Amino acid sequence: MSYIVLARKWRPRVFDDIVGQEPVVTTLKNALAGDKIVHAYLFSGPRGVGKTSLARILAKALNCEERSENEPCGSCQSCEGITQGASVDVFEIDGASNNSVDAVRELRETVKYAPAGGKYKIYIIDEVHMLSTSAFNALLKTLEEPPPHVIFIFATTEPKKIPPTILSRCQHHAFRRITKNRIREQLKKITDKEQINIKEEALEMIAKAGDGSMRDALTLLDQAYSFSDEIDGAQLQTLLGLPETEVIMGLSESIIKGDISRTLSTIKELTDRGSDLRQLTKELVEQFRSIAIVKITGDAGELLEFTPEEVQALRSLTEDTGIEPLTLLLSELLRLEGEVRSAINPRYTLELGLLRMSFVKGMTSIDEVLKMLDDSEPSTAGRASSPAVKAPADHGEEKKTLTSPPADSTSLSELPDKDELWKKLIDSLDAEDHLLSCKLASANVVSLTDTDLSIGFNGGMSVLADSIKSKLSVIKPLLRRLSSRDLDLKIVTMPKGKGKKDIKKIKEEVYTEKIVQDAVRIFNSSVLQVKPLEDEE
Repeated sequence: MSYIVLARKWRPRVFDDIVGQEPVVTTLKNALAGDKIVHAYLFSGPRGVGKTSLARILAKALNCEERSENEPCGSCQSCEGITQGASVDVFEIDGASNNSVDAVRELRETVKYAPAGGKYKIYIIDEVHMLSTSAFNALLKTLEEPPPHVIFIFATTEPKKIPPTILSRCQHHAFRRITKNRIREQLKKITDKEQINIKEEALEMIAKAGDGSMRDALTLLDQAYSFSDEIDGAQLQTLLGLPETEVIMGLSESIIKGDISRTLSTIKELTDRGSDLRQLTKELVEQFRSIAIVKITGDAGELLEFTPEEVQALRSLTEDTGIEPLTLLLSELLRLEGEVRSAINPRYTLELGLLRMSFVKGMTSIDEVLKMLDDSEPSTAGRASSPAVKAPADHGEEKKTLTSPPADSTSLSELPDKDELWKKLIDSLDAEDHLLSCKLASANVVSLTDTDLSIGFNGGMSVLADSIKSKLSVIKPLLRRLSSRDLDLKIVTMPKGKGKKDIKKIKEEVYTEKIVQDAVRIFNSSVLQVKPLEDEE
């Protein structure tokens, strides 16, 4: 007899053989026991998780001649015929190759006839989502009012492609991906029965590579068994083109640290070995997902189905990095996986993507940038405002007053706020002399000492200085009452265009600030405008 592959040889024959789909199995067994059979079932879920196998088992149970409650006997003529694919009452149809409206019309003609031997005539349509729209429409009426002896069982990996009118007439059962531990347990059971010598690490690798599909895992086991009678992890990595766990860990570490030289060296080594770079990228996505989960949760072992040693190894990679850079790296890897999968030259595409990822290490988080900006705000404000309050060089006496108060003057912290004092002065004058108040409002407060309040005009507004000086006899008593000091009002006429000259110096000082340079680099931006704080008044 020709060799039967493990996926076919170990295909489930009874309900209890189905692995990882306990809710669906329990529902169907209870329905059989209570005789609550519906006319149409829809089994949806990932590939290789048991949809078609369970459809066959359900068909056996429905037509079994010696069924005990809810399990088919497996040995009667009907059960054997279904197992061998020779039953005249059970039709398995491939939806991908029989998707036309003509094929469905032919099916509608056959459903009229009674079953030849069993109780039901059962139609199992695999990949039912491949049917055309017209085929679905042709099936709709039959599905809505089928003959009492007809049962439809649909299987699909993409239930969203099935029209709602079809979905609403079916009892829908969603199949799950099989966990890695359940796949490993089943593989261990099969290898013991088949007397296949395989190491635990190799079983673990096959269970992981199966990606939730029992059929894929059995196909890989079959391939490994053909390669060697004694299978270990190293042989399996060579056979499947998988990089070693240590290589993935080392590559992950170099990516997190931004060590692009080491990263590219590892890629070259794997390429020289003939490793599949598409598979490598997929494993890196899985690895960084696991690293992120370890970083943010305490029960990562249960979520990832990892041993405590594996979790600790991943946790050691996250000690010097935060969740923000890990999220950026994982996002970039997800995009990179799609690029590498469709790339003409996967190596160059992968290297370019890893080069982009190396920049993440040098980035500063938004919270840190804001903190740095807050810490530097007082000194920056001081630098930006200081040029705006300097007096002209040709007013030597006034400059001395503005830049450094006399040695015997009281410190500014003990004086009233110059802007608040100036506002009160203008408001008080407004009631007595509105025109004088408007003229003073055009001036800028330059400085305040224990003896003087200095004001200035920019450009053409300096013509108001003479008219204000003529009113000092009105201003000084009011200023003395508001400040509780005998203050002189000094007027400084600032040259027109002074602000434009000083702004160059202000810009130079701002551009040399490290915090400004860091912000420009981090956000890949430029400084658009620099203004003294006084310009905002």
